Amino acid sequence: MAHVPTRTFTVVVDPYSLDVLAHDRRLLYAFALVDTLADFAPPITIQLVFPAYLATASQLASVEGYFLPFTLFSDEVSVPQVALSRHIPGRLRGRIERGAEDECRSLRLLSLAEHLKADGILTESPALLDARYELLVRHKFRIIPLREFADFIEVCGRGHGVPCSVVPAHDIPWDLLYVFTHWKCRRLAGWLNAVSSTLTDTSLRELLRSAILNRYPFIITARDYVRFYELQTHHCFRHTGQRGEFRMSLNYHLTSFYLHVWGMLDALTGIANLRLGLGLSARQCGITSDAFLDAIRHERAPLSRFIKHYGPRWVSVMGDVRHPAAHSAIRIQRELLEETQESRKSDEEIIAILKVEDPIVWVTDEAYTRHLLPTAIYLWRVRHMTVVTDDAIYVEDPSGSYFRPAVTSIDADLEMLNAFVDAFLFSCFAGA
Repeated sequence: MAHVPTRTFTVVVDPYSLDVLAHDRRLLYAFALVDTLADFAPPITIQLVFPAYLATASQLASVEGYFLPFTLFSDEVSVPQVALSRHIPGRLRGRIERGAEDECRSLRLLSLAEHLKADGILTESPALLDARYELLVRHKFRIIPLREFADFIEVCGRGHGVPCSVVPAHDIPWDLLYVFTHWKCRRLAGWLNAVSSTLTDTSLRELLRSAILNRYPFIITARDYVRFYELQTHHCFRHTGQRGEFRMSLNYHLTSFYLHVWGMLDALTGIANLRLGLGLSARQCGITSDAFLDAIRHERAPLSRFIKHYGPRWVSVMGDVRHPAAHSAIRIQRELLEETQESRKSDEEIIAILKVEDPIVWVTDEAYTRHLLPTAIYLWRVRHMTVVTDDAIYVEDPSGSYFRPAVTSIDADLEMLNAFVDAFLFSCFAGA
C-alpha cells in the first residue's frame, strides 16, 4: 500500500541549544510557527521533545519561562544506546562515542532520536554538526543547527501547501510568499522596484521582472519541495523500513530546480546583452555561449573572469544535469548500493527463501509468480545490499562519468546561483 506524506514530525531538542534562545528572534518565531501549524485542520504537528535528563535546572526553568511548545521526556532508562555504524569515519564516530566534549550528550541525543524515530535533532553540538552528513547517510539522523531550524519548520508546512513563514506576515498568497519572506528574493525584488523606473528599455525591464519575480521564486519553491520529500522519504524509512518512498515526487522537483537554475543563468546573459548593448541575438546568449563569453570579455572583464573561474566547475556540473533533462534522459536521484554476502546468494537460494517468505502467492498462482520471478529475485537482492548513499545522481560525461549528491548539494547550488546573480547585476547595473 502506498504511503501518504506524514503531517506529524518529531524533533529532539538539545537543552544546550536554548542558551541562545533569548537572543535569537528568528528562533522564537520558528517556535511560534510550530504552534500556528498545529492549529490547522488537519493539523501539521511538530512535536518538540525536550530530554529533561540532559538539562540543567536553569534550562528547565527557561522552558517553562518561555512557554515553549515542548514535550518533556524524562525516562532515559527506557532508551537503548544507539550503535553507530562502523562506516562512519573513526575520527567522527569516536568524538561522539567517547563524549569527552559534552559528557556523552551527543550520543544520548542520538539514542533518544533513534528510540523515538525522530525526524531531526536541534543542536549546536560540534561533534554532531561535524558528523551530520555521515549520520544522515548511515542512520537517517538529521542534525539541525539553530540557524536552519526556521527553514525546517517552513518546509514541513510548505510541503503540505501552507504558505507559511517564520517572518511575521499575514495572509500572504503563494504568488508573493517568497517575494515578501525569502531574504534573497526580498532584496532582489526591492532592488528591481528601485531600478525599474530608470529603465527605458521595456524588453530589459520585462526580462528582469521575469527572472526576479517569477523564475527565482520557482527555484526556491522547487528547493523547498525537494527538502520536504527528502524528509518524507526518511520518515517513511524510519517507521516502515521501506526505502525509496516519495522518490518520484522528489525527483520531479529536483529536475525542476536544475531546469530553472540553468534558465536563470541564461536569463542573466540576456539581461547583460540588452543592458550592455552587446548586440547578440537571443540564440547567442547563454552562459556557455562562445559568442557571449567573447563579447563580455571585451565589455566587462571582471565579470568575464568570474564566469571563467566558476564556469569549468559549477556551471559545467549544472549543465551535466540540466541538458539531459531538457533534451534526452532525466538524471534522477537513486541509491548507490554495495553487494553483501546475502545479496550474492544464487537464484535458487533466493527462490527458496521467497517461497518461505510468501508461500500463499506461490500456492495460488504459480504461473503468475514465475513471470515475476526475475523481478522478485532482483528486489530481494537490492533489499539485502548495503546502501552507500541514497542521494546519488549518475552523470555521464565524455571526460569521465561521476556520481553527484544532488539533494545534499542543493543549498550549495542555490548559494552559487546567488553569487552569479549578484555578479551579473552588479556588473551591469552598478551606479544605476
